[in-house]
Amino acid sequence: MGKHIAVIVCVDDEQNALTLRKLVLQKAVYEVLTANSGKEALALVASRKVDLVLSDHLMPGMHGTELAEQLKAEHPNLPVILISGVNDLPAGSTIANAFVSKIEGPDALCKEVAAVLNLPLDACGN
Repeated sequence: MGKHIAVIVCVDDEQNALTLRKLVLQKAVYEVLTANSGKEALALVASRKVDLVLSDHLMPGMHGTELAEQLKAEHPNLPVILISGVNDLPAGSTIANAFVSKIEGPDALCKEVAAVLNLPLDACGN
């Protein structure tokens, strides 16, 4: 399938995590744009049509929950998934559509993205 089924903005201040997540999602037929900060993500979302924002929670400057709040204020229908290395829900994370622990790995992430976008689970490219 050569067509991208959704555009996802991936946000993480750690380049390795960002690259890995981008590869996983691209394999699953998504178009992936990357941002290294909440500010960068807001600029991306303002500049083009995006279907989903997937953001790390713990980032310098702007936490994922703050980014989710700003995105929801400007784009109420834009789904946001927060991802974190901790298993506990961070304070304020209920603003996001979903929360995924990094510990769960790429399959869980893919399933969550498909679920939030109302796509079949085979959108994970498996």
